[in-house]
Amino acid sequence: MSTYAEMLAKIEELKKEAEKQKREEYNSVLKTIKKQIVDYGFSAAELGLSASPTSGSKRGRKPGSKSSSNPSSGGAKVGRGRAKSAKRASTGSKVAPKYRDEQGNTWTGRGKQPRWVVDQLNAGISLDSLKTG
Repeated sequence: MSTYAEMLAKIEELKKEAEKQKREEYNSVLKTIKKQIVDYGFSAAELGLSASPTSGSKRGRKPGSKSSSNPSSGGAKVGRGRAKSAKRASTGSKVAPKYRDEQGNTWTGRGKQPRWVVDQLNAGISLDSLKTG
């Protein structure tokens, strides 16, 4: 039969082993996700990562983490736009914003309407009244 102190030591050893396994799985999943983001050309907005103050999205650190940066990433930001090596022939130039609201949110008028535009339209504000210039 084990003593109480031996059991506590085993618990600590298992905790360390579980944490190591969790990091390995995390790194594997993260690598797969990054590759798929680059392969399919997802944008931050498509992934729900836009930082619009009116989007209602609250981003924080992942559950169970002690800091907001991934220890394996060296503190680098992850998932912010495309990797430089992922340029495509269809990649166009930047387009000036065509629509703007009072909070400073902007939209070029291309692609899916952002949440703030949809909210404005639902509130009865016309798209023409949001046009810049």
